[in-house]
Amino acid sequence: MSTRWLTRLETLFTAGLVLGCLAALAAFAASVLIAFVDLPNGLGIPLRAFGVPPTGIAADGATLSNATIQVTVRPGHPSPLTAGLYLLLWAPPTATGLLALLTLVRALRRARSGDRALFSAVTVTLLRRLGWILILGSLASALLGMVAEALLASMLLATNVLFYPPSSALLSTLVAGFIALSVSEIVRRGLVLLEEVEGTV
Repeated sequence: MSTRWLTRLETLFTAGLVLGCLAALAAFAASVLIAFVDLPNGLGIPLRAFGVPPTGIAADGATLSNATIQVTVRPGHPSPLTAGLYLLLWAPPTATGLLALLTLVRALRRARSGDRALFSAVTVTLLRRLGWILILGSLASALLGMVAEALLASMLLATNVLFYPPSSALLSTLVAGFIALSVSEIVRRGLVLLEEVEGTV
């Protein structure tokens, strides 16, 4: 891959990192407002609702038994508990994404220095770190998100659902983590072979 494309990728991921940090600050500010400020219309908390009776959705001749929808719930009054649970809902996956982007930016910055910098022990370390960030982050996000969403739903929705499965995005993140670990092992073995070749020359 040419240096030009590596530079473009680094710029893209850096922009994503900056935007992600701004989004995290906005979500944190929303959590603080939910906890302590009594707003007229409140701030919305996104939740999933299962088994919703569908009315007027099905076309003629089709029947629906239930539906799963994404709803935005606005608490009627300030609640630190609600804000804390909302924080657990968005903070772990956001932190995982930001740490992963930071690691990618560092790896791309090294890769622009040349092929020898790309195939180095530092690159192996960065790829391995990226893999574990994605794996551990997705597992923590799934666990905390299931608990937080179930508690929020019991407080804000008239439902009795106790289990909220993790989203498909978290499962994709978990797979990406294992791919990053696999790539780090490939680079490590390639580095060993390169060192052996250089040692025999």
